[in-house]
Amino acid sequence: MEEKLLNTQSNYLTAEYLQALYSSLEMPKNKIANLVKKGELVPVRRGLYLHGKPYGRQYSKAVLSGMIYGPSAISFEYALSHHGLIPERVEVVTCLCFKRDKSFETSVGSFHYKYISKELYPEGLEFYQTELGNYFMASAEKALCDMAYFQTITSVDAARVYLFESLRVDRDEIKKLNVEKLLLLEKCYKRKSVVFVVDAIRSEI
Repeated sequence: MEEKLLNTQSNYLTAEYLQALYSSLEMPKNKIANLVKKGELVPVRRGLYLHGKPYGRQYSKAVLSGMIYGPSAISFEYALSHHGLIPERVEVVTCLCFKRDKSFETSVGSFHYKYISKELYPEGLEFYQTELGNYFMASAEKALCDMAYFQTITSVDAARVYLFESLRVDRDEIKKLNVEKLLLLEKCYKRKSVVFVVDAIRSEI
């Protein structure tokens, strides 16, 4: 195994960091390419790498999402699954951002980014500090409102169908949501689809 990689502290490696690590070599880019070829570095996207399997380093897709394209925050189905609101394990990470929509197919999975205004972006975000790194994720309430924001929902009945048939939201879990947070988000989002979803949720609580 490459000794310098073995001694690095970070689980996530940028091209700039790697070039500095091998700056004593005449062609550090060739060294990086060779490490990729040998499987000791795994490219995630241009300029971002993980340690290869020989090093046994863990990584977090949640942490990676903010490094791949940011500023961004995890929301939508991935957040709903994390909060226990839907039964499915969600592999695709979908995030909010206030740059244009983007999608990345990487060696460690799919990452999608949806544009939302800077005013709406921070409302309801939660900050997570973990051993594998830090990231932002929507609260359960925000994740549901984000889902509704990008839908066309025309009534409370349609909202119930969307929540309990399309998303398969757990009725027991939905009773744990914070009504005050939902009403604050409804006021901020100013979209009928969000209003109908919030009303449908309130009728369940």
